[in-house]
Amino acid sequence: MKKMIIMTAVFAIAFVAGNAYAEEITIEATAKTSDGKTIKVPIRAQVKEVRVEAKNSASTTRATVKEKRDDLKSEIETRKQELETKRSDVKTELKAEAKIKAGKSIAKTIEKSVERLTKELRRFREIQAKIETRLSKLEGQGADATEARAVLAIATTKLSAAEVSIKAISNVKVSAEDPRSSLDAVKTAVRAAQDALKEAHESLSDVLPAMKGLEASVRRSATSTKATN
Repeated sequence: MKKMIIMTAVFAIAFVAGNAYAEEITIEATAKTSDGKTIKVPIRAQVKEVRVEAKNSASTTRATVKEKRDDLKSEIETRKQELETKRSDVKTELKAEAKIKAGKSIAKTIEKSVERLTKELRRFREIQAKIETRLSKLEGQGADATEARAVLAIATTKLSAAEVSIKAISNVKVSAEDPRSSLDAVKTAVRAAQDALKEAHESLSDVLPAMKGLEASVRRSATSTKATN
């Protein structure tokens, strides 16, 4: 009689120790025949080196992970060094730019100071020339301008000294390595030129009273001459 076997059971797996390189897996399944009897059907299978392969796989994985970790660590260190180098380069570049900027600023200060003080010196020179012209005219009218000319000579000398002081500002050496260290020298030179101009202006002012005295003397002389005539 032909039997119909209906497989209904769940597999039970039992590991049986074999040699060092292989294990045998026994699988038992329960089934019922057509007449209702229950039978066990053993199924065996060989799995090659399950534990060894698993162990080798784990070792390989650990080695791969370690290698990748080392590679990553090396890459991070390289990137870190690159960043440090870039940071150092940027810092150096910023310092260089700051020096250039400071140098330009000081040079501009020198230029403006010389321009301003030269303009003031030129104005004093014009006053000096007018005084010279006026004294010559008074002398032509018979006035004795000896005293006034002596005071004017002092003013002229001080104007020349002021001119030298102004030129000295332009001669201040601005350090390319440390421009700000030159700033005090520039300020000192500017103050010296300002003081020299102030003294020259005061000397020019001292000529005016003597010149006015001469003008008054000339007027009196002219009045006296008219009265005599």
